[in-house]
Amino acid sequence: MASLSEQQRAAVLEAARRPGATRNGVARETGVSEGSVTAICSAAGISFDRSLTAAAVQARVIDLRAARVGLATSVLDDVQLARQRMHGAEDNRAFLDGAKAVAALAGTHVRLVAFDKDDSSDTEAAKSMLGKLAQALNVAAGEDAGEVVGDGAV
Repeated sequence: MASLSEQQRAAVLEAARRPGATRNGVARETGVSEGSVTAICSAAGISFDRSLTAAAVQARVIDLRAARVGLATSVLDDVQLARQRMHGAEDNRAFLDGAKAVAALAGTHVRLVAFDKDDSSDTEAAKSMLGKLAQALNVAAGEDAGEVVGDGAV
């Protein structure tokens, strides 16, 4: 940061003060590193709105939860297949190997399902967050803050 000119610092501050400015956007626009943008803006008392980042993280959490549910369903299908093979085994060794596979797969399924035990407050929080995100996007797009595209419901 020490090698930046006053003109570059001024350009960073000017870009950062624009409505909807992001740290990475200011860095791209001015050619100054993200770390330097953060340091310059912090020193000037400017902070960036992180609500969109929080919304993106929450959306990723929801996506990962859905992926785990899909995986748990697939593992349950695998349990069924392993049980069929186990019961069709021709000797005790094959039967025991099948039983071990069934136990391992069933345990995996139980852990996946338990990881995302139903918590309706998380769902309501996500809906609320997405509604607020829609309002913020409308405001950023120059719309009236009271007019939300759609009803904000998920």
